[in-house]
Amino acid sequence: MHITVTFRHLDASDALKEHTEEKSERLRKYLVEPIEIHWVLSVEKFRHIADVTIVAGGVSLKAQEETEDMYSAIDLASSKIEKQVRKYKERRKDHKSHENASSIRYESPEELVIEESDAE
Repeated sequence: MHITVTFRHLDASDALKEHTEEKSERLRKYLVEPIEIHWVLSVEKFRHIADVTIVAGGVSLKAQEETEDMYSAIDLASSKIEKQVRKYKERRKDHKSHENASSIRYESPEELVIEESDAE
């Protein structure tokens, strides 16, 4: 997993970088390597914006959140992107299960046993 954090119009903070990396680690269980996650953290007047882009396994996902606190913006963007990743994984899982549904083997007529009752 390759994580990059870009700071725009604010000082680079180790605490913010660690927080984004911690939130990004939760996505590892849903995605296939190689995973590239890019965070852009920016401040415009009183608005704190967290923007995350994920490229993994041929899919690209993006989420952006804006609040008055950078940590809450990171948390909201992380939960939004996690929701997208889970939805993508479920869609892939459902698609694969339909492929196997057509290859179900049915019992041959010789294997079927019909019980006859002695009703006289």
